[in-house]
Amino acid sequence: MYMTREQLIDAARTAAKYLPVASAQLMNELANRLDMTSAALCESMAQRKALAKENTELRDDVVCWAKECDRIVERQTKTRSNMHMLEAQRELRELTPVTDSVMKEGAL
Repeated sequence: MYMTREQLIDAARTAAKYLPVASAQLMNELANRLDMTSAALCESMAQRKALAKENTELRDDVVCWAKECDRIVERQTKTRSNMHMLEAQRELRELTPVTDSVMKEGAL
C-alpha cells in the first residue's frame, strides 16, 4: 500500500502511542524529521523552479543584446553580422543545461 508523506507521518505518530517510551520518542523524532525534510525539499524545489524561470528570462535578454550588437556592427560596417549572436548561443548552450532540464520538467 502506498501512503502519501502526510499519511506516513500521521501513521508514525499514531503508532508511537502504542510503543514503549524510548521507541515512541524515536518514532516521533523520525516523523518530525521527515516532516521538516519534506518541507525543506518542497521549498528548495520551488526555488529551483523560480531560478530556472529567471535564468530563461536572462538568457532571452542576452540573446536580445547580442542581436542588437550585431545590428550596430551591421550599421557601422555595412556588412551583415551574426558573430555576437553565435557567441551568445554557444556560451548559453554551455551554461544552462540544468535550466533547460528544469523547464522541460515544468512543461510535462
